[in-house]
Amino acid sequence: MSTLESLTLLFHRNLKNKMSRITQVFDYDNSHDKCIYLMTKSFRIHNNYSLYEAINYAETKSLELAIYIVEAYEENPENLKYFKKMVEDLPLRLKEFSSIIAYKKRDEITEDLLADANTIFVDKAYLRFDLDFYEKVKMIAYKKSKNLFTVEANVFVPVNVASNKEEYSAKTIRNKINSKLGEYRDERLVDHDLTKAEGLAFTVLKDFINKKLNYYHLHNDPSLDYTSSISPYLKFGFISPVTIYNKISSIKTENSEAFLEELIIRRELAYNFVYYNPTYDDFNYMTYDWAYRTMNHHVNDEREYIYTKEDYINYRTHDPYFNAAMKEMIYLGKMNSYMRMYWCKKIIEWSKTYQEAYRIAIELNNFYFLDGLTPNGYCGVAWCFGKHDRAWTERPIFGKLRYMNANGLERKFNISDYVKKMDNEEERIKK
Repeated sequence: MSTLESLTLLFHRNLKNKMSRITQVFDYDNSHDKCIYLMTKSFRIHNNYSLYEAINYAETKSLELAIYIVEAYEENPENLKYFKKMVEDLPLRLKEFSSIIAYKKRDEITEDLLADANTIFVDKAYLRFDLDFYEKVKMIAYKKSKNLFTVEANVFVPVNVASNKEEYSAKTIRNKINSKLGEYRDERLVDHDLTKAEGLAFTVLKDFINKKLNYYHLHNDPSLDYTSSISPYLKFGFISPVTIYNKISSIKTENSEAFLEELIIRRELAYNFVYYNPTYDDFNYMTYDWAYRTMNHHVNDEREYIYTKEDYINYRTHDPYFNAAMKEMIYLGKMNSYMRMYWCKKIIEWSKTYQEAYRIAIELNNFYFLDGLTPNGYCGVAWCFGKHDRAWTERPIFGKLRYMNANGLERKFNISDYVKKMDNEEERIKK
C-alpha cells in the first residue's frame, strides 16, 4: 500500500452530520484562505449538496469560495456540444454564491490552479474517467496539504451507506435503500432561480407527471412515448433524484411506485455495481460465474449472422427492429428501454465472440447515447450478460443467458409503428 493510500485510509471518514453525504478525505492545517468547489457531476443549484456543503464550509471558516465548472467527459463531440449549451448560463447563476467562477477543461485543473486552496470540495466519482480525475486532485491535495472533501450529490442514498458490498440483485438491495429514504430526502438551495438546464429538466419532469405517469405501465412499448426522458438530465446532474422523488412519491399509484423503483432502486443498484466492482468495465469480471460458464459452453455455437460495428451504425442488418433502434440511438441519442435490452441481446447473437459483443455494445452505448458513460449504461450492458439476472432455459449461443427475439416484439407491441417512426426521423434529419 502506498503512502498516499495509507493516508487516505487514515483520514477517510464520514462526517457525523444528518445528511452524511460528505466524506473528508484529508484533514490538514494550512494558511490559505480559499475554498474551491470543483463541479464535476452536479451541474445545478437546486439540491446540489456539494455546492451547499462548500458554501457552508467557506462561511464557517471565513474562506473565499471559488467555483470551477469542470467540463464533462464525453467521447462524442455532439454530446459535448449539448453539455456546453446546457451550462452556458451556469457561471452567471453561480455568481450569487461566489465572485470567482470559471469554466475549466479537465486538463486545466492543475497544481497551480489549486495552489491557493485551503480546502477542496469535489463531486463523488464512480466511473474510471472521473476516478482518474479525482485521483489527480487527491494527489495535489496530498502533496500541498489541502483539506479534501467529496460529496455524493447525484444518488439518493450514498452508495456506501446503502450497502457495504456489491449487491447480487435489486431484491438484495431494495430494503437497504428503502429503509434509508427518509434520511436523505431533505432539500437544499431550492429557493434560488433555476439554471437553463434545470428549467428544462423541471419541464420534462412536469410533462412526465402530467401527461405520461398514468400510462407508465406502457413505457416498455417502443411505438409509444411514455418514458420519462429524464435520464440525460440525471446523467449531467441537471436535476437531483431527490427532487424527482419528492415530486412523485406523494402520488400514490402503482405507476409512480414502478417509476420510483427504476429511479432509485435500479439506478442505485448500478452505482453499487461500479463502486464495489473496480473491474465493472472488464468483460472477464463484470458478470457472474454461472454466466461465464454458460458462455464458455456455447462459445463455438454456429452463428447464422455475423455483423460488425460498422454494419450496425450503417443499419445493415437483416432485422428492421434492430436497425430502427440504431436509428433512434444515432439520430436522437436515446433508445426505448425495452429496445436497449433487445439491441444488446442481438449484438451478442451476431458477434463472433462474447468479448467482441461486449466491447461493441459498450462502445456504442458510450458514444451515441446522450445518457451514456454512466453506471446505468455499464450495468445495462452487463445485465444482458447475466448481471443482476438469473439463469434461464438453455438455448444455442445464449446458453442460460436471457434470450430475446423479434417474435417477442411483434407479440407484445405494434413494433411496425416504431420502425415507421424511426424511418420518419431519419428522413427529417437528412432533409
